[in-house]
Amino acid sequence: MIVSIFSKQLSMNQNHSSASTPVATPTDLTILLEPVKDELEAVERFLNSNLIDDSPFVTELLAQVFKSGGKRLRPALVFLAAKATLIDKNQTDERQVILAALTEFIHSASLVHDDVIDNSSFRRGQETVNRKWNEKLAVLAGDLLFAQASICLSRLMNPRIVGIYGQVLGDLCAGEIRQMRQQFSLSAGWDNYIQKSIWKTASLFAAGTQSAAILNQRSESEIEDLKSYGVNFGICFQIVDDLLDITGSTSSLGKPAGSDLMQGLITAPTMFILERKDAQAERLRHLIETRAVASAEGQEESLSIIRNNGGVESTVELARKYASLAQNCLAQVPASQSRDSLEYLLDWLLTRTN
Repeated sequence: MIVSIFSKQLSMNQNHSSASTPVATPTDLTILLEPVKDELEAVERFLNSNLIDDSPFVTELLAQVFKSGGKRLRPALVFLAAKATLIDKNQTDERQVILAALTEFIHSASLVHDDVIDNSSFRRGQETVNRKWNEKLAVLAGDLLFAQASICLSRLMNPRIVGIYGQVLGDLCAGEIRQMRQQFSLSAGWDNYIQKSIWKTASLFAAGTQSAAILNQRSESEIEDLKSYGVNFGICFQIVDDLLDITGSTSSLGKPAGSDLMQGLITAPTMFILERKDAQAERLRHLIETRAVASAEGQEESLSIIRNNGGVESTVELARKYASLAQNCLAQVPASQSRDSLEYLLDWLLTRTN
């Protein structure tokens, strides 16, 4: 469903005016990440070889985490931002690999802890650590990954980046606490939704992109542009994620469709319906207030209301808004294949299905 909606409605009117040859069609992620293929292979090796505890069991435990870790999008953005802001485009800096790895360590740790909080059994079709073993081991695995990230930070020896990632850790906790406090709540507005999206998702993207520019010793204006790109990219990513929970399938998501709604998480598609003044909005409000959305029948009725009354289309437009804001942040970034990938990734983001 989401692919056809975006195909009909998505028109970002991009000029793609950079001097370099376009790297790919907008939705071909493999080719979009081709400029940093070698770097991503390096970070994969780093993730599996620089461990505090390399005992067989811990190795197996973390392999389960990394197996369900997804596309390594956050490390990819670190490398693309790094290459896009290099004077010598062929220059390689080991510190960028460490930066990308610590970003992925933090992301993976947060996912493990989220699975415990949400009592999730599967992520991207793989058993979660808490399902395969138990919650205590999952919490400890998440803590171990946070510790690995801290070691990486110390190796960078950059106080400014330490401060940035320290703030990210605080943001992740604040976002999760706010989300837990607002389950089944109808009082949270749009400002709260965007702020929560920044804390839970966008802050880590932004930390990676701006820190890559910091390591390259770029100007403050360039660093700020890359930070803003990461923030808007991350907000857009979260909006699309929330949309997929409404429009996706269990097979494509690797988890039950509508799971956010069943947990009482009020996201953009639902909010667009609730702000209306009609019978459908009142019915949806009732289903949430009575927690009927936590049942299979209530969930299906709620999803139907959202899908059939403009919640999806309005959320598409909101995602496009933040993609456009992210694109604007690249205006002063010099032409390169990596810069093209940063831009085309926004198109991929708006058409992703998982």
